[in-house]
Amino acid sequence: MIDWETLHSPYTPPAEVFEAVCAELGAYYTERGAKYTKSNKRIKFAFERVRCEIGLHSSHSNMAGRWVNLEIIPSVYAADTSGMERKGILITGDRPHNVNVVKIDDKQFAEITALIDGLLERARSYETREGAASLRDDPNNAVYFARYFGNVED
Repeated sequence: MIDWETLHSPYTPPAEVFEAVCAELGAYYTERGAKYTKSNKRIKFAFERVRCEIGLHSSHSNMAGRWVNLEIIPSVYAADTSGMERKGILITGDRPHNVNVVKIDDKQFAEITALIDGLLERARSYETREGAASLRDDPNNAVYFARYFGNVED
């Protein structure tokens, strides 16, 4: 794991802190079977019926030594997108999460990975009838539900 102290100078450029955090998250999840795309900062997971992408973004208002934003944006897609609009994206109601990583340490890194793990667990839950049932209200999601579980009411 990275020595986070090397990033704690008040003069460390925010982009350097952000890049280091993203690279460490990418390495952490690559070891766990994900794919990390460095160019657009996405961690991609593929399950049986859904895919989950965790986008990592920052802000133009970061300030060296005071604030470096890490925005974690989950997106969930149907694995089979045939007949679906919006490239199979499922409307899950998950909101972006913002974390100030200017003084990141091992404890905060563990909190970030726990947050992402929770998002992945939720995405994986959409592969079950009970989890997918919560997605049926949106017309795009209804196609997903019907394809995998049939047009039945619970």
